[in-house]
Parts: sequence; C-alpha cells; structure tokens
Amino acid sequence: MKKFLKWLTIFIGSIVVLVLIYAAVTLVRHNRFGLYASGGPLLANQSAFDVTFYDISLHPDAEKKFLSGKTGIEFKTLKNGLTEIQLHLINNFTVSEITDKKGNSLEFTHENGLISIPLKHPLMKNEMAGLQIVYAGEAPEAIRPPWIGGINWSKDADGNDWIGLSCQGEGGKIWFPCKDHPSDEADSVFLHITVPEPYFCAANGLLDKVESNKGSLTYHWKTHYPINNYNINFAIGMYEAVESEYITETGATMPVVFYVLPQSREGAEKHVAMAIDMLQSYRKFYGEYPFTKEKFGLVETDYLGMEHQTINAYGNHYKYETIFNSSEEFDGLMLHEMGHEWWGNKVTVKDWSHFWIQEGICSYGEALYQLDKSGEDAYHKKMAQIRRRIRNKNPIVIHANATTTESYNGDIYSKGAYLMHTLRYVLGDSIFFPVLKQFATDSAYTYQNFVDSEDLIQLVNRNSGEDYRKIMELYLKTTILPEVKIDSVGINRYKVSIPNIGFSLPMEVTMGEKKKRMQLGKKAIEIISDAWPVVDEKGWYLKNGDLR
Repeated sequence: MKKFLKWLTIFIGSIVVLVLIYAAVTLVRHNRFGLYASGGPLLANQSAFDVTFYDISLHPDAEKKFLSGKTGIEFKTLKNGLTEIQLHLINNFTVSEITDKKGNSLEFTHENGLISIPLKHPLMKNEMAGLQIVYAGEAPEAIRPPWIGGINWSKDADGNDWIGLSCQGEGGKIWFPCKDHPSDEADSVFLHITVPEPYFCAANGLLDKVESNKGSLTYHWKTHYPINNYNINFAIGMYEAVESEYITETGATMPVVFYVLPQSREGAEKHVAMAIDMLQSYRKFYGEYPFTKEKFGLVETDYLGMEHQTINAYGNHYKYETIFNSSEEFDGLMLHEMGHEWWGNKVTVKDWSHFWIQEGICSYGEALYQLDKSGEDAYHKKMAQIRRRIRNKNPIVIHANATTTESYNGDIYSKGAYLMHTLRYVLGDSIFFPVLKQFATDSAYTYQNFVDSEDLIQLVNRNSGEDYRKIMELYLKTTILPEVKIDSVGINRYKVSIPNIGFSLPMEVTMGEKKKRMQLGKKAIEIISDAWPVVDEKGWYLKNGDLR
C-alpha cells in the first residue's frame, strides 16, 4: 500500500509539474498576446499617411482552418513625397497580388510581418490613394481568447461550425493587412464575409445585404463610424437574431440585437432587455450611446467576451449576478464590454501606455451602474470589491510608445478604476461627473481624436481650477501609496500626517461623532478627538496597508 501511495504521489506530482511547465512555456512563447503584440513606436513611413477606409472581403474555410481574401485600403497622405506604403500582415499569410486604384500591379516585399509597397509615383500631402491586397493563409488559432487571441475554429453543441475572432492584444494584422497602431482608425469599414449556406455572419455596423451564390452566402456589413483595427470583427454560426429597440435621448430608435445560437435561445429576450437597461444607465454618466445610427450588438462566442464595436462578443452563458442591496440581476460581463463602447471605441488612447483609460474607466463604470441602480452603499461595496483585485506591482502608465504586452496588467482595470473613485472624492460630484461626461462626449477627445493621461489631467485641472497633477501621477506613474501616520500626543490629542509623499491630500478624518475634510501631508496636523481618529474611513483612497 505504501509503495502504491508513493508511486501515486510521484505520478500526480509529475502531472502537476508538466502542467506548470506547459503553462509557463505557453506564456513565454506567446508573450501574453501571442507572438504578435500590437502598438509600439509608430513606423516613420506610417506617420506619413492616415488610413480612411478598409474594404475587406474574406472566405473563411473552417475545415482547413484557412482564410483567403482581399483588402482594399484607402489612405490620405500627411506629408509630401510619399513613395512607399508599409502595412502590417503577419507572415502566416501569402500575398499574391497588390494593385493600385487604377489597376496597376505593384511590386512589394513581405518580410517580418511588414508589407512594403513602392508606389508608381510620389504622392503629395493631402492626396488620396488606394491599394488592393490579395492574400491567403492560416490565421493564428486562439489559444486563450481573448487574452491570447486569434481565430476560434469551434463547434457548437450540434456539431455545426462556430467561428469567432479576438485580437485586441495582437491587432488586426493577424487576419488582414492594416496599419496596426492605436493612433489610426479608419473612418469607415465594409466587410464582405462568404460562408456556406445556411450559416449567418454577424459583424460591425449594419447589414447592407446578403447575396446567395451556389450554396454560399455573402454578408455585406458596413460601419460608417471610426473604428480601431482590433475592433473590426466577425462571428459565424447558426445564429438567430433576437432584437428589440432602444429609444435614444432624442426619441430616435436604435436596434439592440443579440445573435445567439439555438442552444442559448431561451433567455435571450431577457438578456436584450437587460442590455437596454444598461444603455439607459450608462448614458446618465457618459452621454448617449456612441453608435446610435447603427446598433448595439451582441454575438454569442466560444470565449468569454470582447468589446468589438457594435458587435460585442458574449460567452458568459447568462451567469448573472445580483446588484448589491437588491434582488435585481445583471450580467457583469455584458456590462463591462458595453462600457467599452464609450471607453475604447469612442474614447481611444493614442498609445497603449495609457491602456488604463480604456480599461480602468470602463471598470469604474461597473461601480457607477451599482450607484445608479442601488445607491451609494452599493457603489462603495463595488469599489471595495475592485480594490481587492489591485496588486500594485508596477505603475499603470509606463514609457511612451508601449506595446500591448508591455502595458497590459490587471491593475489597468482595478487601480485605474480606483483612481477615478479617488477623483470623485477629491473633486466632489458637482465637478467630477461633468468632467467624466465631458471626457466621453467632447469632440476633442472622441472618435478620431485620440487621448492620453495628460488630456484627462488637464481637463480635471481646467474644470476644478486646481492642480491635481501630483495626485493623479502618484497613482498612475508610481506604486507609492499614501501612508497615514497617527500619533497620540496627549489626552484626546493626536497628530496626523502622510510622511511618505511630498504634497498634501484632502482626506476625511473621523473624530468620534465628527467628520472633517483636512489637507494631510508631511507636516503633521494636531487634532482633538474623543476617540482614536480614523482617516479616510470610507476608502476613497488606495493607501499603504489596504492591499493584502
């Protein structure tokens, strides 16, 4: 028996070691976002043109796990004398032909994920031009979507093909030729996806038409809103459309559509109604839903979710939570991805080093939803839940020109959200909420006008009439947390300070039955209290000792 237990222990231990080795190798090999991190320094050549339009035709082959297609690209030159265009497309694909808008065949090279295309003649500033690229190959298969993304070649419960796509960290270059940088969005995109009949293809924007040809269907989707390349998306399956209407603040109607598999059809109407309620809640804080001329769309996917513009991926299987202090249900995954329609899709960072704006403010929206539905206590419970996820190992804003791999970590969600929570206290609701809405609605920060942390700092300072840069940069660019020190200096007398930072913070101090907002910093403030004073009792700040 002892020998059996010994060998059983060795066997189990070996399995555990192998699993850990496999996980480590996977993470190292795929470098969090696969082999294809997005962003980084903008190529000198790509700084000379702006993509205005993608026209993507694609034939996915589920049996061969193969993509073939062509992409038309229109662009505007930003400098005189442009003689070459460089576009990203991973080398899994073979480019067979490139032509200009006049049909001229162009020479090109395709090396190290970059297509270099010499032009027939130099282009002058503000000149419009276009290319068409024909290509085919095997796109990366998603390993841990959406974090290690690619194509999901899945099967539904009935054995039908079920195809999804996720590529936030990798960028669109893993499936079509593009300018893969967060600072460039096409003004509009047309997608033409051909699938076997009777499959359905869901994608961004509005469905223009469906063409039938010898057992296949081509779905023509069009979006006329600016869109980041990683948000261009499609999903293919035996989908049914469950649809309702959202009434905008101006009284217009917009479709809310959930493309769902038959196996998940039961409960879909409730889910769509829940989505409409969330849209109504978010607009109170962020302004109207950003894409009302098209739709709010959900599509069931074989991975958890992702914020693809107007066609959010949803794979949470109706795992509902309960709003704090309430019996009302909600879907946390849908709520988060919906928030990205504002934070990420409408308000977009120009550099992944400011990733926190998209993820952190979006995560903070989950607390605002609790506030709207159930009040202040529910809001603070949600923020306490978010605080428990903070690790504070690295700053959430790093060096300029970062890649997705360099900038991505859990704190861009949780610590970023907590900074917004702190700003609410510091500014007060009368300033904070208008600033938040202005950041989400002002044309200076939205659609094709990209943002970074400096934009938010300046917006806060302009609206408050104060300089809060030091507070914001403390939480954005360092891992230093305020350390509150309280010393008893006599009967009912205490000195309170924050000795580890070089500036003061407005904090609430509870002194028995009294509460007072005080400026705390290195210089100790003496207070009189019948009980040991409590600083920041409600937890508006992330402080030293808060993390476990």
